This record gives sequence, structure tokens and C-alpha cells, in this order.
Amino acid sequence: MQLPYRLISIASIPLVLHVSLFGCSKITEVTQYGGMRDTLRKGNTQPRVTFDEITTLPNAFAVGALPELNGEITIFDGNVWIATTDSESATTSRPFGNHDSATLLTVAYVEDWQEFTLPAGTPLELAIEHVAKANADFNTDIPFPFFIIGDASEFHMHVINGFCPVASPGLAEEFQPWKLSVEKQTPITVIGFFGKNQDGVMTHHGSNIHIHGLLDIDGATATGHLDSVEFTNGAKLYLPDL
Repeated sequence: MQLPYRLISIASIPLVLHVSLFGCSKITEVTQYGGMRDTLRKGNTQPRVTFDEITTLPNAFAVGALPELNGEITIFDGNVWIATTDSESATTSRPFGNHDSATLLTVAYVEDWQEFTLPAGTPLELAIEHVAKANADFNTDIPFPFFIIGDASEFHMHVINGFCPVASPGLAEEFQPWKLSVEKQTPITVIGFFGKNQDGVMTHHGSNIHIHGLLDIDGATATGHLDSVEFTNGAKLYLPDL
């Protein structure tokens, strides 16, 4: 199936990892530019790939970070959104404008998706893996993209601001990430990648997923990295139609 809707944007050698997800007739290739440990802990935050390069092909889906860790990147069906933290510690999401590249980016190109109902009351990682194994016949040992549309009962989001607070404890206030915690029912779109044994490269330590959110805040689209999200019943999970 095609996407249920389309978002319209308000308008050295890189580490590149290619992983192919094989199905009956199609291949979804996941490409990794940079890595979590390399950028967040080692400080290698130089530009690695431009948005023009990424969006040359249609149907791009991606999550990542701007050079120098100056913000978050979310690409949903070829539309590039960035989020940065301003001096008032508020996030803004907008077309990429003067920002034209990424230091950290996980990318896949998917034209057709399968829709499933996300299991309720199950931790998100386990729910995605269960659906992929049971209904989509995925090899979940190989990274794959997904997105979810539904109402979150709770979520926690941040936008990085030059430094990783975990790798650099004791950051001054001006370098702290913007954070948003919501504990009421909120419509949200989640874009992400599932990757086992990808700690420090595609995912944060101790996690098999890297997820970003897109949502409306006071009539404007907000984006950012999701630390966690819980969905109410009826959320829809989309996996590549292989």
C-alpha cells in the first residue's frame, strides 16, 4: 500500500554501512552514515552526506543529526525536516534551509508499505519485532525501517544542542538539549529503524530502535528524537512491503 498521507515540509571518509533486507521480490537497503559512538562520544561530527544526495531518489525515510550535533533530522517520504534548539531552549522544525547535510543518518527508500495494528500493552521494541516476525516474515536480525501512526498516551522527546548530555555530563545550560515530555493522548507519527546488535552504530546503547517523532504543537509541526513513546490502542505500524 502507499502512504496513508504525505507530510509537506514547512518547506575525511564517512562511515557508511549498507544492509539489505531480502524479500520475495524487493530489497530494502538500509544505509548508515556515521555512527552513534563515533559522533556522540568521539566527537567526529563533520558533514558526511548532503540532503540533495539523499533525496535524489524518491521515498526516502531517515533519522539522524546535523553536523556539529546542532539539531535533529527527520526525513519522511522524501520531505526533510530539521529541529534545532534556540536560545530560549525551544525547538523549531522547518525545511533544511542553510543546513544541507548530516553527520549521522540512517536511510532507507520504501515505496510500498504493509499496515498492521500495533499490539497494545507490549513494549515498543518487542511489539515491532513480534509483528515483523509473525505477519511480515522479516528476518529481524537485519535492520529495517518502519513508521507508526497513532495516539501516544505518553512520550519523551529531545533535540540535541551541540553535545550529547550522556557523553558530556555537566553541560552548561546553553548546551542542554530541548526536551518535551507529554503524558496525555497526543496524535503522533513515529519514524524509525529496528536494528539488532547495532548499539553504538545505528542505535543508542541498550536499544534496538532509533526513533524520531512528528507532531503538531500549537498549529506547527515539531520534530525530534524520541527517548520513549507509548501508544493507545489502535495505532498502526507500517513495515516495508517485500
